[in-house]
Amino acid sequence: MHPLTRRLSRALASAAALTLLVTPAAAVAAPDPDGNADGRTPTTVTSAETSADVPLESSTPRIVGGAQVGKTSKAHAGTWTSGTTFTYQWFADGVPISGATEFAFTPTAAHHAKRLTVRLDGSREGYLPVSRTSGRTSFVSRGDISQPRPVILGRATPGATLTVSRPPSFPTPDSVSYRWRLDGQYIRGATKRTLTMRPEWRGHIITVGVTLKEPGYRDRSVTSAGARVGGAYSKSPNPVISGTKRVGSTLTATRGTWSPTPSSFSFQWYADGRPISGATKSRYRPTGSDYKKEITVTVRTYRAGWGTTLRRSAPTSEVLASAARWKDDGKDESFYVGAEERGVIATTYIAQAGSGECVWGRQGSAGTELARDVGSGQRMFTILPTDHAVWTNEACGIWIKYYPGMVKRSDSTAADGTYVLGDHLNRGAYSTTGPVDADTPCRYTFYEGFYGESAVISSEEVTEPTTITLPDTAYGFATAGCAWQRIG
Repeated sequence: MHPLTRRLSRALASAAALTLLVTPAAAVAAPDPDGNADGRTPTTVTSAETSADVPLESSTPRIVGGAQVGKTSKAHAGTWTSGTTFTYQWFADGVPISGATEFAFTPTAAHHAKRLTVRLDGSREGYLPVSRTSGRTSFVSRGDISQPRPVILGRATPGATLTVSRPPSFPTPDSVSYRWRLDGQYIRGATKRTLTMRPEWRGHIITVGVTLKEPGYRDRSVTSAGARVGGAYSKSPNPVISGTKRVGSTLTATRGTWSPTPSSFSFQWYADGRPISGATKSRYRPTGSDYKKEITVTVRTYRAGWGTTLRRSAPTSEVLASAARWKDDGKDESFYVGAEERGVIATTYIAQAGSGECVWGRQGSAGTELARDVGSGQRMFTILPTDHAVWTNEACGIWIKYYPGMVKRSDSTAADGTYVLGDHLNRGAYSTTGPVDADTPCRYTFYEGFYGESAVISSEEVTEPTTITLPDTAYGFATAGCAWQRIG
């Protein structure tokens, strides 16, 4: 389908190559059939006839990623015969870890203070299998609990009750304790999630510290921002979020009418209870990472004599996918770029293609076809501003504007589909056992973009087990007929 294609080489790849290629077994001389072993009339035996007695090319694997509870370690295979299929087994102090049979492993509290190793069992048809075990890691250290700062909710006024709002942590701790402070000094007995303000605290600063404990992890303590105790506002409403809850649409936080009017307002937006970095204005545009999450916002006020007050909105419904979308309606007509009627905007789209082959094409102003593509599974498609029109068939489904973070990053692919490297797929070495349909070769392609043939970096045909490396120079990856699994 693509003009920029070539057959897989059988020579050892250079350091800049995209694939790890097969190292053929050397031809050997066999004795003469009549018993002549002096080599004067040797018979050449092909690699196919001798490879069953040839071990796989292999190297000692190594573990990368750090030995720490809760932090993923990965097995880096090194250099093996191209097409080698691996199975994995992780060990802690030499004892096999039940269920730890993938190329990546995350130590738990049970592995604290132990040393990890990993064994790779490599196999390929026609070669003797080889097992190689890595060196030991350092002792697995305690993990770090992820916990954003807690937030004090309520009015910091005499007689009012403040409440701690603790964003989600990872992992979920075994225990959580609270300590309230007045001007940095512990308040005796103030160890609950709520605290009632006293009249003598007016003008002083209230903070709260949260300490989390979990076996195998270091204790984690975080402290809230301070709230100055002041007089009571007669009006201090919760903020309200308005706007369409979609990726790419704008949400607005309305703070409401306060009395008296605070001298300062500040905002913080949250996705599923976790603060969104940099989202501190009254408006926020959800990104792909916010897809299917609930959004909230807090407003924090201050006025001399009235102290600090923090209010939080109700959560929104889950954020929907972008409103920029289009779908073939069966009329077999083109969609015009930028037009109001049957028009689409110039951007990158993603479609979860259904059954059948998805076909799309870009057209120039003279009706000429600029580029086209055919494929199954998840598809990607970029409309350029210079395009006049585009067309697609019904098998593609709905095209939705693509935002990074909309699809969960993975270490494996389906047999058919298109992926963004570094977003949908982690970069690294990947292996396939070969085409899903043994009678039909598979093809994989690297792209610099998703706008047609001119965006293809390279494309290869696969007929047997193969190992490749997803390069830093490529933006996209497509597979047609082979499922890929990360191996390093």
